[in-house]
Amino acid sequence: MLAALWLLGTKPCAAEDAKPTIDVEVVSSGSSVAAVRKKALADLPLDKVTADLRPKVDEITKNVSLFRHMPTLKFVSEPEVYNFFLAHPDVAVSLWRVMDISTFEMWQTGPTGYEADSHDGSSGTIEVLHSSAERQLVMCEGSFKSPLLLKPIKARTLLHLQPTFQKAADGQTTVTHSLDMFVSFPSQPVDITAKLISPVSHAMADRNFREVSLWVAMMNVGMIQQPGWIEQLAGKMDGVLEVRRGQLLKLALQTNIAARKRELQRQAGNRELSLDEVMAVLRKAAQDGAAAKAPPKEGAIPASGEQIKSESRVEPASGQRTP
Repeated sequence: MLAALWLLGTKPCAAEDAKPTIDVEVVSSGSSVAAVRKKALADLPLDKVTADLRPKVDEITKNVSLFRHMPTLKFVSEPEVYNFFLAHPDVAVSLWRVMDISTFEMWQTGPTGYEADSHDGSSGTIEVLHSSAERQLVMCEGSFKSPLLLKPIKARTLLHLQPTFQKAADGQTTVTHSLDMFVSFPSQPVDITAKLISPVSHAMADRNFREVSLWVAMMNVGMIQQPGWIEQLAGKMDGVLEVRRGQLLKLALQTNIAARKRELQRQAGNRELSLDEVMAVLRKAAQDGAAAKAPPKEGAIPASGEQIKSESRVEPASGQRTP
């Protein structure tokens, strides 16, 4: 939230006239009722799951301990920004550490696989079972260890995310997404306990889903208004493939240029933009990028992640954790 407030207070740039917002609208509330759960199970793209992983998925769906249909949320984000963090969640997690939001770690272990450690006793694996423009199905397997427990608590979770995109009259895109969560505990005592405290866990899940959505909306504004800030954050990332830094910087530049062009087109109205006008946008973006890299003047406050301190398809990985 501090990062969001800082971004809103930054010096306006040419692209800011488009008035990007950092806000999340609740389209509909979350639910766990039987009818919603039945529909959510029917909507799962199980035919897209590979034969070797289908038994694990079936075990979850046939032994659901907890179910939650998260609130349907709507916010402003370019599809490219949303899809980048969806395809590379380890980049989002690394940025959370840079921004002192979380100590959570996630690293890519294969084309669609990840490992994660929350450093509170929880660790596990994540496998993207299916990914398309309309939906993503993910399976998580994990355990929680504590000196107070005789043995670890194990669980499997199935997550079904469904985003839709709609372009507004001003050229910006809004994302509306919903998330279904199915959790299965193999231990009966844990299963019973989880159901007893489900109102608390449901509220926490809803809140986390909203906060991750808010973070994506904030990063979208950051790329539009302060691509130099994104560059400085990218330089501090760890635990990700080196290629991700360049991809993140390219995305920030493209998002910034697209916002500038939208504002220019808004000012031009129905008139077709000339080549000179488009080139001026590109030159201005290049100049701003160079200015962001230059050392700050004496007494100036750098637009960096330090100031803040006062969540496409997955590409193949080497299978080794990045140092």
